[in-house]
Amino acid sequence: MPPQPSPTDASHKHHRHAVYASEATGLLLIAALLLVLTLIRYWHNLHWSLR
Repeated sequence: MPPQPSPTDASHKHHRHAVYASEATGLLLIAALLLVLTLIRYWHNLHWSLR
């Protein structure tokens, strides 16, 4: 008979999911910030056809 998961296992999995979700959100925010800063810095160098 396989061991029954304890109720605390579910909370650990939920906590781990929350940590991964917040890490992914942080990485997306950093990537968006870098993209915006790059566009601001090089806006005058962009060709008019690309704007």
